[in-house]
Amino acid sequence: MTYSFKKNNPFVVGVDLGGTKVEACLMDRERKVYNRYRRLVQAPQGMDRVIENIRAVVREVSGEKKYAAVGLGTPGTYNPQEDRIYGSPHTLLYETPGFIQRIKDTLKVPVVVENDANCLALAEFFASCQGKYRYVLAVIMGTGFGTGLILDNKLYRGARGGAGEIGHTKIVFNGRLCECGRKGCVEAYLSGPSLSRRFYHLCRKKMDVPGIYRLYQQKDPSALELFEESFKMLAEVLANAVNTLDLEAIILGGGVSNIPAWYEQVPYYMKKSFFGVPRGEVPLIPARLGDSAGVLGAAYLALRQQGTLSF
Repeated sequence: MTYSFKKNNPFVVGVDLGGTKVEACLMDRERKVYNRYRRLVQAPQGMDRVIENIRAVVREVSGEKKYAAVGLGTPGTYNPQEDRIYGSPHTLLYETPGFIQRIKDTLKVPVVVENDANCLALAEFFASCQGKYRYVLAVIMGTGFGTGLILDNKLYRGARGGAGEIGHTKIVFNGRLCECGRKGCVEAYLSGPSLSRRFYHLCRKKMDVPGIYRLYQQKDPSALELFEESFKMLAEVLANAVNTLDLEAIILGGGVSNIPAWYEQVPYYMKKSFFGVPRGEVPLIPARLGDSAGVLGAAYLALRQQGTLSF
């Protein structure tokens, strides 16, 4: 079943569907946010529970207001021909064929689906780069390592919507096992869980990334070794992207990006790996919107479909 957009309706809803939570916001044509609401998504309890939680957050933020469309950010890449998401190793339930159609049938308005990293890229681009940089990479360093691309002021999706999977390019040939099943992926070294696992292998201490960073500040040898290696790895990954796409700026988001040392150390190593034309500074820009970025970017999808926003 398909639904038509009501262009005279000023409101849209953005939904950010993650592995642990789902968040929604109500937005008007001027990009003003009226309400936001989140709750646990409860994926281990099955598809029915996930869909009910999506419906609940949309109902909560919309209240009595009618909305024309929903923008939905999801892990992985949605293939509409197969009605299936690909590339969501942390929440395999979302890859079930027909999952997105069930969401559409529940919400009963047009639903525009996009990778969650692309949603973050959109939101952060409009927040800090529009009018200043046209070629931008946005990175989510968190549970995974996701990326979204803005090229010539446009969201770049590639031929099938799967562009920008830099987190699953190899940084070490035949290296550490990634949750996607491949070996040596960027995500296997620079996501939050991967950093914690690597630290455990160094010193047999179980610790989250903020805790490891506190030890780094105290000159703990294992923490120093982990972060010095990680600075160089991240710099190489980002420099490869700059060399390939001729980028002007890079946005770092996600929980792991909140460590100040990335911004202090990584640019130095990046410069050493640039190739070709003189580049000057390619700034690392801290994400400004925190965990709001995904849900705002999702709402922008619906605004674009309405003809209100261009990207």
